[in-house]
Amino acid sequence: MKIENTYCNPTPLPDYPIGRSCFYRDKEITFRETADPSVIYEDGKWYLYSSCGMAYWTEDFIHWNHEKLESTYDIGYAPTIVKHNGKFYITACSAGLYVGNTPLGPFEFIDNFRTTQGEVYLCDDPMLYSDDDGRIYLYSGCGGGLKGVELDANEPWKLLTDPVVMFDMDTENHVWERMGDWNQDGTYSWVEGAWMYKRNGTYYLTYCGPGTEWTTYAMGAYKGPTPMGPWEYMETTPFMSNRHGIVRGPGHGCIVDGPNGTTWAFYTCIVCYACEFERRVGYDPIGFDENGNIIPTSSTENPQWAPGIIAEPHKGNDVGIVPLTQHARWTATSNAPGRDGIYAIDDSMLTWWQPAADDKSPSLTVKLSEEELYIYSMRIMWRDVGISMKRSDKEGEYNILDVGPGPFKYTVEARSKEGEWVTVLDESNNDKDMLIDYKPIKEMYAHEVRLNIVGKPEGVEPGVINFTVFGSWKKLD
Repeated sequence: MKIENTYCNPTPLPDYPIGRSCFYRDKEITFRETADPSVIYEDGKWYLYSSCGMAYWTEDFIHWNHEKLESTYDIGYAPTIVKHNGKFYITACSAGLYVGNTPLGPFEFIDNFRTTQGEVYLCDDPMLYSDDDGRIYLYSGCGGGLKGVELDANEPWKLLTDPVVMFDMDTENHVWERMGDWNQDGTYSWVEGAWMYKRNGTYYLTYCGPGTEWTTYAMGAYKGPTPMGPWEYMETTPFMSNRHGIVRGPGHGCIVDGPNGTTWAFYTCIVCYACEFERRVGYDPIGFDENGNIIPTSSTENPQWAPGIIAEPHKGNDVGIVPLTQHARWTATSNAPGRDGIYAIDDSMLTWWQPAADDKSPSLTVKLSEEELYIYSMRIMWRDVGISMKRSDKEGEYNILDVGPGPFKYTVEARSKEGEWVTVLDESNNDKDMLIDYKPIKEMYAHEVRLNIVGKPEGVEPGVINFTVFGSWKKLD
């Protein structure tokens, strides 16, 4: 197996969307975000729809492509898509229903959701589910509890009944639903992000809590015999969680069957530096125990084998290479005040290295060990310091860019203890806007590595949230 067949979280997506910042509409926005992934696996491809910008697709499950959907690019937080009766239906928070003939559209607006009295029905964090008997359902809820309702199979914007509460928050019995980084606040829970998944006749209504800004953000589930319940709390809840490291707070997402009979959980992970809605997405395999419960797991931040490479990834999908640069000795050509080089290798999404503004050839050198280690791949996460934009109140116009994002250009070099510097990755002509990037590098036995920044978007200062070179003390098979 080759390193080219690996991926690493957070998911590297081109053209990372501009932050939506719905609670700060009249203020300048200086961050990018996407979250709340809704994913379908169709004809050997994955299609990913997420908040603030759609859509992405991949056929090798490693390299994602961006298709800017004209009518539905940013129709609201938490988009959801479903294939029903041969067509694809998409909606989002407080949005109506759109339909298209392919996963990438073009999509046309049909109507708002309508109650049995014909009144407009607005809902947050919607999820559309089409069962194998031809019936279709709508689930929603963003704070408190989740509701569900069956829709008209032929006119799926019409509710057949009044929505029914599926389950409510339970901060007394479910400690993980309590708000705060230590689940210390039980006064409320932002239970949200419904997703329906069916396996062996059992329905799993997954959800997340306690809130997208907390490291305790996680995914749980209830199980039932029908799409409308009755529901039983899944005893392995939460099944996806992680409070530490780069990929923290894996919540609001979905469960999707992939190649070779595998099952994958896509999720939101948090940054929350510039705003509580500054987030990224990731994905990892999941499995089921003998009782049909989802086996608890953690979000990963080291390289993993891509879907379809190994038969049972939920039993162990790690490639076997680890961060060699984390908290290692470093030197930088310069540092902006309070932005030392250590912040690029400190395993945190909240800090970054930033070279001085007058540094014409900035670089960061990291000593891997006293001896040489095998290096195989690298991950870089940028902060584009100085991007400036405002939300627009004009319908259909989402951002006014003053200083916009764009591609960073860089190279990665390495050298052995007694050798010369060798370029192991050359992105000096990069023309893709990759806020997060993960790539294989030239395999070698190295003592030091160096990141050289050779280009940046106009008006933007480069910040490196994370620079990781992955490798091992032993050669991979």
